[in-house]
Amino acid sequence: MAIPDLLWACPVCALDRGLRASGDATCSGCGTRFDRVHGARIRATGRGGEERVRTAAEWVDDLPDPASLIGARDPFREASVVASFVEGEQVIRFEGRYVNRIEKFGAKQRGRLALGPERLTYAPEGPGTLSWAFGDLRAVQASSRTLQIRGGAHPLVSFAFLDDSSYLWDRLLAAALATFYRRSGRGEIVELQPRIVTR
Repeated sequence: MAIPDLLWACPVCALDRGLRASGDATCSGCGTRFDRVHGARIRATGRGGEERVRTAAEWVDDLPDPASLIGARDPFREASVVASFVEGEQVIRFEGRYVNRIEKFGAKQRGRLALGPERLTYAPEGPGTLSWAFGDLRAVQASSRTLQIRGGAHPLVSFAFLDDSSYLWDRLLAAALATFYRRSGRGEIVELQPRIVTR
């Protein structure tokens, strides 16, 4: 996972989106530069040259809780994304033998993704808007650079974030879904993928 995906806010000055998804991992607020060093450790170098090396988990612990971003405003958060919808399946064979099937994604489309108190909305650069009510979502899965969702009348879709962190969106959507499920009496979510499961 790229450092700006992991550190969705600057752990030194707390600037939200301080480390931009494009470019190097330097905070646009305080100027602290983050880079990987041996193992899974990350070094922060301040403007004055002072250095601090910590594990990725220790840096993440200094970030605000994503649930704190859930507030009264609607939407809670928006981001520029590239969306790709599943259009079918592709058979995988090895030496002529069937191995598995994988999803076949269609053309990529730029747009804006918005997360509100009860739904996720995608507005492509062209016409039309797609929306997923939280009660219709069936699965949420994150990778190092994308967030995939399944549910409602729409096929599985993968969102790649252009100006925000897929890690944050995964945590933020999980927190928003947990709040929605509790409030609507659907129980506590214990799993989000391969499908949403409650207890």
